[in-house]
Amino acid sequence: MERGIAIDIGTTTIAGSLVEIATGLVLGTSTLPNPQARWGSDVLSRIKAAEEGPGALGELTGSLVEALNGLIRGLGAEGVVGITAAGNSVMEHILLGVSPAPLARPPYRPAFTEARVLPASEVGLEVNSEIPLYVFPLIGGFVGGDAVAVALHLGLGTSAGNTLAIDIGTNSEIILGAGGSLFATSAAAGPAFEAGGIRYGMTARRGAIEGVETRGESVRLDVIGGVAPVGICGSGLVEAASALLKAGVMDASGRIKDPDEVDTNLSVRIKAGEEGNSFVLYKGASGTVTLTQADIRSLQVAKSAIRAGVSVVLKKAGIGPVDIDSTYIAGAFGSSLKPEGLAAIGLLDAVWAEKTEFIGDAALKGAELALRNDKKAEAGELARKTRYVPLSGSRHFEKEFIRNMDF
Repeated sequence: MERGIAIDIGTTTIAGSLVEIATGLVLGTSTLPNPQARWGSDVLSRIKAAEEGPGALGELTGSLVEALNGLIRGLGAEGVVGITAAGNSVMEHILLGVSPAPLARPPYRPAFTEARVLPASEVGLEVNSEIPLYVFPLIGGFVGGDAVAVALHLGLGTSAGNTLAIDIGTNSEIILGAGGSLFATSAAAGPAFEAGGIRYGMTARRGAIEGVETRGESVRLDVIGGVAPVGICGSGLVEAASALLKAGVMDASGRIKDPDEVDTNLSVRIKAGEEGNSFVLYKGASGTVTLTQADIRSLQVAKSAIRAGVSVVLKKAGIGPVDIDSTYIAGAFGSSLKPEGLAAIGLLDAVWAEKTEFIGDAALKGAELALRNDKKAEAGELARKTRYVPLSGSRHFEKEFIRNMDF
C-alpha cells in the first residue's frame, strides 16, 4: 500500500504524519521543536539571521532539513511515494534555500507563490531520489502554505456561509470564507499561545498544566498525565488568565492585583516581585509553577494582535462579528480549552462561543489531504482565489490592537 509523509513546518513546532494515501488512514504522527529557535522565536528574527552573511541562509536551511530527516526516520520511509510540506512563507523559503529577505521590506512580497514540486533529495531529505516533495503554494506576504492547508482541510470557499478560521501560533493565520470569497491575513502574535517566552511554559506534554479553574478559594488544575505539574502549556495559560479574571485576582487591564486588593484566600498565592506580581498555580515537592505579570502581558499582546487582525479581515469582507456562522480554532492547544476561555480574554467575540470548534493541527491535516493529486490542484486554486489582506501600515489594525489589549 502506497504511503506518504505530510509535514507542518511551524515556527515553533514541526509536526509530521505517515499516511496511507488511498484511505487517508494516519499510521503514525510525530512532533519536535523547530531547531531554528536558536536564531529567534519569530519569523522576523529568522529573516534577519538568514541575511547575516554568506552561508547564513544555508545554516538555517540545514538545521531545518536535519530536523525533518529525524522526523522522517521516526515515522519510517518504507513504502513512501510522496512528501508534502506546509509552512508559513518564511519557513517555506528557508526549506527551499530561497532568501526570505523580500518579506522583510516593502512591499513584503514572497519570492514565489506557486507550489513547488521537486525531488525530496534535492533539498537534502534522506529518502529515495525519486520521491517528490510538494511544497504548498503561498497566498501572499506572511500568509503561507499552512493557511492554504487549513483552508483545504476545512473546505473553505465552497459554501455561501461565513466561516472564520484562526490558526493560532507564533505566526497566526486568519482565514475568512465569506459568501464564496476568501480573505486571509497573518498576525505576528509571538509564541505565547505555544507557551514560548512564558516563565514556566512548555509544550502540551506530560506534566503540563492544560486547564485551570478557581472554585471558591481553591485552585483546580488539569495536568496532562495526571502527575504533579512541572509547567504550563498554551491552553493552560489561556485558562489561567480566564480563571484569574473570573476570581477577581486580575483586573481587565491584565494587572495581577496586590494581595490586599483580593478578598479571598486566593490572595496568599499572590507574590510581589520587581517586575510585578505573580500568582502561584502550584507548589509542591516537585517544584513551583507560577504565572507572572510578564506572562500575562505576553498573552495580551498575542491575543490583541490576532483579534485586531480578525477585525481588519471582517471589515475588508464587509461583515461584522454577528455575521459569522462558524469559527474554527487550529493550533497546538489541549483538548481541555473551552471557547469561553478565549472569549473571556477577548480573543473570540462572545457571540462566537457556541459556534466555535477546536480542530487541532489543521495545517497538518491539509498536508495529509494534499498527498492526493486532486487535492494538490485544489490547494493551488485556493491559494489563487484567496485575497491577501496586509496588516502592515494599517491604521485600522493599529487602533484595533490598542483597543483589544485589555481583557
